[in-house]
Amino acid sequence: MALKKAAIYLALVLTIASGCASVGHFRAEDSFARGLALFNQGRFAAAIPHLEAATHEDPDFAQAYFFLGRAYVSESRWRAAIQPLRTAFRLAPEAAKQEIIDLLIDATFAAALNDFHLGDGIAPPARFKDTL
Repeated sequence: MALKKAAIYLALVLTIASGCASVGHFRAEDSFARGLALFNQGRFAAAIPHLEAATHEDPDFAQAYFFLGRAYVSESRWRAAIQPLRTAFRLAPEAAKQEIIDLLIDATFAAALNDFHLGDGIAPPARFKDTL
């Protein structure tokens, strides 16, 4: 009888645990959708908290990291863009990696220029103008 109770208890715990993981993913999707909507409206600063929330709610959400990095680049916050872009590169499928690496290189270069005060007020690279 005790073994049967333990099995039922274990099944219940596993069911609840898997449900919590699903809830986190849906919350991440919701945060990402809000952030993406603001990003697409050109409201990059307002999009950042929602995109950050999506990355915290689902640490494997490559698209959320990518758009978070892009939002930072659009705000000329080069140094802040580097880590989410690196994470997006690590998590992204092979087909998306070239676009991410291009943006990562530009953000790293602009951050270095700003560190030496050579690129004050630098705008996002022209090749990303249509994607921002």
